[in-house]
Amino acid sequence: MWVDLVVEEILREAPSHRHVVNDAKTPSGHIHVGALRGVLLHDCVTRGLRDAGADVEYIYGFDDYDPMDDLPVYLPRDYERYLGVPFCNVPAPEGGGESYARYYAQEFIDVFTRLGATPGVYWTSDLYRSGRFNEAIRIALDRAQEIREIDREIRGSRGLEGRYPLHVICQQCGRIGTTAVVAWDGREVEYECRPDLVRWAQGCGHRGRTAPFDGHAKLPYRVEWAAKWFVLGVTVEGAGKDHFTRGGTHDVASAFCTRIFGARVPHPIPYEFFLYGGKKMSSSRAVGAFARDLAEAMRPELLRFLMVRPHPRKQIDFDPAGDTIPRLYDEYDRAAEAAQGEAEDRDLARTFYFSRVAGDPPRGFRPRFSKVAFLIQMPTVDARRVLERDKGAPYTAEDERELEQRISDARRWLERFALPPARFTLQAELPEAARALTDAQRQFLRRLAEIVQAEAWEGEPLHTRIHELKEEMGLTPREAFGAIYLIVLGKDSGPQAGWFLATLDREFVMRRLREASAAPASAGE
Repeated sequence: MWVDLVVEEILREAPSHRHVVNDAKTPSGHIHVGALRGVLLHDCVTRGLRDAGADVEYIYGFDDYDPMDDLPVYLPRDYERYLGVPFCNVPAPEGGGESYARYYAQEFIDVFTRLGATPGVYWTSDLYRSGRFNEAIRIALDRAQEIREIDREIRGSRGLEGRYPLHVICQQCGRIGTTAVVAWDGREVEYECRPDLVRWAQGCGHRGRTAPFDGHAKLPYRVEWAAKWFVLGVTVEGAGKDHFTRGGTHDVASAFCTRIFGARVPHPIPYEFFLYGGKKMSSSRAVGAFARDLAEAMRPELLRFLMVRPHPRKQIDFDPAGDTIPRLYDEYDRAAEAAQGEAEDRDLARTFYFSRVAGDPPRGFRPRFSKVAFLIQMPTVDARRVLERDKGAPYTAEDERELEQRISDARRWLERFALPPARFTLQAELPEAARALTDAQRQFLRRLAEIVQAEAWEGEPLHTRIHELKEEMGLTPREAFGAIYLIVLGKDSGPQAGWFLATLDREFVMRRLREASAAPASAGE
């Protein structure tokens, strides 16, 4: 499994090293579900290192000193006045926490904590204000010319020409995204708050001097990334694949780390994008699904499984509509079987291990999710009785807990994501559409009523007999099964016909089959 391979690589490079696993996110709004891939990837690697006996710490940072550079669509327009201001200094939405950054970060913390990830959380603003970045700031200013040369060498960029790798918080307007440091004398910097430095915010034009330490300034992103590795002693950190392009962010930060700060570059773990319905997500642009929403819609173990199962180099394209979640549940159940020795698949067993939230999961009976989703839509059906019959033994307390979890999951799925073909309503009366049945279909239903009356009322045997009758009469699956679904559900598709009928009352099924087979055809047939 990929976690084990990554852990082996890390320990081979540094067998006796104390490891610090780091991940970070800018809290620019409701954080999208794709950001959970990084959180859980690093959580799994941390667990793997700990299991291997390594001394390891997992930390997660919120880059709340970054400037607001876009306005999410769900914010009022008056927030435009905060463009260019550090997120930690932007007020929270009405009724929120102490700042914009803390408000949206806490929402994300609540999500990943529920998923079993418990890193030590830090705030970049605290690193600056406490003075922990002071040394890195001084080094960056003293070696500004080298930083410009490295940036030009790797990126071909001249963006830092004429200024220093630092952004000061303007003493007049409070913006950090619009300032350029133009001089450094070893104690203070001189800066300009430029109206035209960036497209997304307008500086006030102020020119001033200030000491750049203890929270008065911040390093630009690539330098800051390297400074974090240096200051926090990071030894392992992954990132999205866009950071690992040739000459990209990671290449530049790595060069700053080794050549400017004299630190070791952390073990890198590039990972592919998490797409939602084929689209890359953005927190600030509100593109995709928010982490909180999917965490409310799926059980924690299943959402972890979604993130942990694919190799990091494999793109995840997740669309919860249709049968995506039922199929994911089926694979999760296969992984549970492997983990509990009911099937041979070490990779799936290890995936299940890293998908658990905490402790060992119960060994309860796992009814198929799609069947649970169907049964709870049938008001006359006792789902527990039907599923207990499938198990072939009385339900235990663990079985009951697992069933309740799946019923809850199925209700949320039906409410939020299921497409019309997965939603069923048992028709109290014979649907008017039954008048369109052909003579062959009515004859099929008449003979099926005789089978229902005479044979065992069990799903699989009944399903076999339906198939045999279909073949004997020369009907297509659509003609035969469509007729059954039409007269009972009012639609031409449904679940496996045999066990579907066997979950219903036998007398009801016989009455409906006979009523439909005797119904007059529509005019013109």
